[in-house]
Amino acid sequence: MDQQKQKSTGSGTKDEEVCDLCRITYSIYANFPPMPHAQALNVETGEFFPFDRVRSLATGYDMAEALGYARACTCRGRSQKHFDEQFTLRDHNGRVLPDTFYTVRFPSGELKHGVTDHAGRTARYRTRENQKLALYLGHGV
Repeated sequence: MDQQKQKSTGSGTKDEEVCDLCRITYSIYANFPPMPHAQALNVETGEFFPFDRVRSLATGYDMAEALGYARACTCRGRSQKHFDEQFTLRDHNGRVLPDTFYTVRFPSGELKHGVTDHAGRTARYRTRENQKLALYLGHGV
């Protein structure tokens, strides 16, 4: 994707270099009308969230990140270093634990809840840097 110079995408900062992905993402989503009942999907985590949250973000990169495809961004100065983990839950005999409730705790204290798939796998969890995640069985953390 070519680098193009454009006016800041609403963040109140000076002109900046943005890639086509960020420029196009912003041009599409910033102009959508309000849709208070619509949901958007983060393609990496599979989680739905209010669509109007995407519209409220200040840059195309922020929008792409919320939608789960910011990894494809080629803007100058963006760190391409991301960590992406998925876990497989097993019992003490090594058998996978399908359809099992679990909770992931991030160092920030944020909790994410989920249910393992048929192969005992959790959702994928992405972080910008190396972080220690705690994984608990059940939702009661």
